[in-house]
Amino acid sequence: MCTSCGLLLRDYHAGVHNRSESEKNNFMQLRNNPSGQPVASREHERWRSVRMSYDTIAAEYARRIYAELKDKPFDREWLDGFAERVRAIGQVCDLGCGPGHVARYLRDRGVDVFGLDLSPVMLEEARRLNPDIEFIEGTMMSLNMESERLAGIVALYSIIHMERNELGIAFAELWRVLRPGGCALVAFHVGSDTIHNTEWWGYSVNLDATFFTSGEIVEQLKRAGFEIEAAMERDSYPEVEYQSRRGYVVAIKDIPTR
Repeated sequence: MCTSCGLLLRDYHAGVHNRSESEKNNFMQLRNNPSGQPVASREHERWRSVRMSYDTIAAEYARRIYAELKDKPFDREWLDGFAERVRAIGQVCDLGCGPGHVARYLRDRGVDVFGLDLSPVMLEEARRLNPDIEFIEGTMMSLNMESERLAGIVALYSIIHMERNELGIAFAELWRVLRPGGCALVAFHVGSDTIHNTEWWGYSVNLDATFFTSGEIVEQLKRAGFEIEAAMERDSYPEVEYQSRRGYVVAIKDIPTR
């Protein structure tokens, strides 16, 4: 028996009810986790795997994906509308920016944009391809920026590696850093499955890809405080992208009424 399992059994028989609330919560998290690994540690390892996987495929990803918007008129249309809304208002963050192709598209349309990504190697690709745009390392689960800083956030497929119970946390962060009246454009793969990938373009990876229904995304954005302005789905573009149905939502942070 592992040491942590032995400690759990000892603590159980000693009587968890005699412990503080914090200790009880920690105990129950461990007891309900079959690996015996603390939940926070398990989540850290999962995101570490995401980062390492994108570090591994960064150069190939940039080569394949950087020019994809030329073959995606629907995406360009939504990005054009987003640019019109935020251009004169303030700064925009491209969350999960990858090689910076979306940031590039927005900058070429006069938007003050910077990119944020979890993968430092992917950020190197983004900086190489877009030397006039700022790119920073970070995670949308905990944005290292002050509240009400941004006029807009674009997150195209950035939520794909989140578990369902993480959406609320991420969308609350989006709401926090947007100024009143700010706009978020979120795109995602439509479905209800989670797919595990160990190989991508011939490279070894360790990634879970989560598909979401439009109803899930809309509901979680509303719970975070957003008003939904538009929501739409489209079929995939053959021979251009992964063959999955795509969803798009434009959400607005309400301006408080006096």
